[in-house]
Amino acid sequence: MSPESEKFLADIRSDDADVRFAAWSRAGGADPEVILPLGKLLVADQPGVRKAADESLKRIVHSVGKEPVSVRRAAVVKQLIVLTGEGQAGWTRTIALRHLSLIGGDETVPAAAKLLRNVELQEEAVFCLERIPGAASTKALISAMPDVSDAFKPRVLAALGHRKAEEATDICASAMESPNVEIVMAGLKATARIGKKPLLNVRPPNYDSLTGWQKVDYTDSTLRYVDDQVRRGNIDEAIRYYRDFLGRPEEHLQCAAIIGLSKTGAPEAAGLIFAKLKSPNNTVRITARKAWTAMALL
Repeated sequence: MSPESEKFLADIRSDDADVRFAAWSRAGGADPEVILPLGKLLVADQPGVRKAADESLKRIVHSVGKEPVSVRRAAVVKQLIVLTGEGQAGWTRTIALRHLSLIGGDETVPAAAKLLRNVELQEEAVFCLERIPGAASTKALISAMPDVSDAFKPRVLAALGHRKAEEATDICASAMESPNVEIVMAGLKATARIGKKPLLNVRPPNYDSLTGWQKVDYTDSTLRYVDDQVRRGNIDEAIRYYRDFLGRPEEHLQCAAIIGLSKTGAPEAAGLIFAKLKSPNNTVRITARKAWTAMALL
């Protein structure tokens, strides 16, 4: 280790708060070789030293965040990956994963994916993979689905949904066949966020069997999915769902369906909206009239 790095680490370990502050303030320019010692200092006995190590790592990561491709960034990532390994303190591994979620790439995926089966670190690992762009992290999340516990499957599904990973469409949709309602709802929400029509014919959950909040998630996710079908040009698929919502008693769902139908421009959609011009519900009737007018202008 260089003399400059030795001096920097000595200052971080100093009993003098001003010395520690001065050291972490200049940490952005430190050599990546200091990352491993800083990782160990994250769990030092002295709170001030822990704080100085934490702030130093933040500044080092920030300093390379603006450089998508650089030798220094690669070196920082490499050192952080080492901090996620066996033998490191749990908090050190946690902080390393959080930083890797910001600057890591494909080289980070194997280390993070391995921790998806670690109960103490799996939440940090899935968060890390969720934020790393590219096919490798998506593949790692998909591969983990059969192995992780049922309690953690909804979190992995949520990550795939947030990534809008179209290659994960079918595995998210197949989760709706689970006997575990939490997995079912997570699969539904993830499929809706992705928006691609699954190849599988999956039966959605029984609406009447759901809790109040689950019913809200069900309707919100279904409308999200159907709106995406309109955007993708799957008009017949969208109208099928909208027709079902028109038959529901809740006025806000009928109105949502009317608005969605008005965006399709399809003759069948116009007929469905026309029928609602005579709805006994004033809000639905007004919404239908506005939608009918909007369609006439298309």
